[in-house]
Amino acid sequence: MRVFPLAWRSRVVGFSIAFVLALASTICVGTVSARADKPTVSELQVQLVESRQQLNDLYARSAAASERLNGAKYELEAAKKAVSRHRAEVAIARKKLQAQELVVAAMTVEQLQSGSSVSRLSAMFSSAGPQQLLERASAYASTNEATVAKVATLTARKVVLDASAREAQEALDAQNKATSDLKDAKANIEQAIATAERAASTAKRERQSLLVQLAEASGTTVDDVTEAQDEIDEQLDESGPSTPPRPGPDPKPTPTPTHTTPPPPPPPNPPPPSGSKVERAIAFAKAQLGEPYKWGAAGPGSWDCSGLTMRAWGAAGVSLSHYAGAQYTSTKAVPVSKIVRGDLLYWSDGGPKSIYHVAMYLGGGQMIHAPRPGRDVEIVSINYWIKPDLASRPAS
Repeated sequence: MRVFPLAWRSRVVGFSIAFVLALASTICVGTVSARADKPTVSELQVQLVESRQQLNDLYARSAAASERLNGAKYELEAAKKAVSRHRAEVAIARKKLQAQELVVAAMTVEQLQSGSSVSRLSAMFSSAGPQQLLERASAYASTNEATVAKVATLTARKVVLDASAREAQEALDAQNKATSDLKDAKANIEQAIATAERAASTAKRERQSLLVQLAEASGTTVDDVTEAQDEIDEQLDESGPSTPPRPGPDPKPTPTPTHTTPPPPPPPNPPPPSGSKVERAIAFAKAQLGEPYKWGAAGPGSWDCSGLTMRAWGAAGVSLSHYAGAQYTSTKAVPVSKIVRGDLLYWSDGGPKSIYHVAMYLGGGQMIHAPRPGRDVEIVSINYWIKPDLASRPAS
């Protein structure tokens, strides 16, 4: 399980604090010594930055929960189709079995009424000579084989019906589980959204109080420190959450490296495959820039991550599901190091079944996506947050 590099987050926080401190020093009219019972300028800045980052993490967590909900809906629809298909197979198998039962029953009644078996045996032994006996024996064997074949077909029909019935029950069990999973996913997204909204309300009140204290501590006005903090908040918002936004309980912390290597340069951008489709998909996505994120939305006017990529590629004539995991499995997987313009980028907890975010690559190290509640459809660097770990190509 990956943990977002602590060193990177520290650089963001450190830069943000340094930025405001530098700005505050230019407008400060005098040095104000902090009293022992009040927080310092640096302490207030840290509280403001951490509060904003925690809020961003909660919003990102709700976006990941939204994609889990899309996955639960997708699985339920697939389960319903499977149930319908298997029920149809059971009906066909039962109809064939009933028809074969009628054939065997009619054959049995005919033999009993005509005494055909005894008649055939009598005819065989009253034959005029060896050659006629052989011919009549062959005819009897042929008739007997046909009877055996009809009974064997009846048995096979029963086996097919039993197998179809078992598969239909398994499909129904899967549908019931998918229904339960969807209910849980809805509860999770509602809880995640409610938690984020409560945190946002609390953070707004606390932010105002901290800004007043910061203005007092730095000897400047509330308007000045608010303007400076607004710029820092924008930087934090654009930098993404501090940890991978998994819904549910936070994982246990694991050791993180004390240093990180700089991100590799963006891969070269060869001409995209099926250029006209790629460009139509990108043009559609760009036309939605500035429109808000909304969980479960696929336009018009608001989007979640997979809703945007689904509609964008739909505009290019490529059908995708409203679920990032299904978008990956239904398209051609490509290495992240080989991505080209129009490819889809994915973030997961370790594989296709745990994908929680998708974006579209624009080339030049840029991507477009619907990030999370509180953020609009935007173009950002693929390095703005943790690197995507999966990619696929809808048009090839």
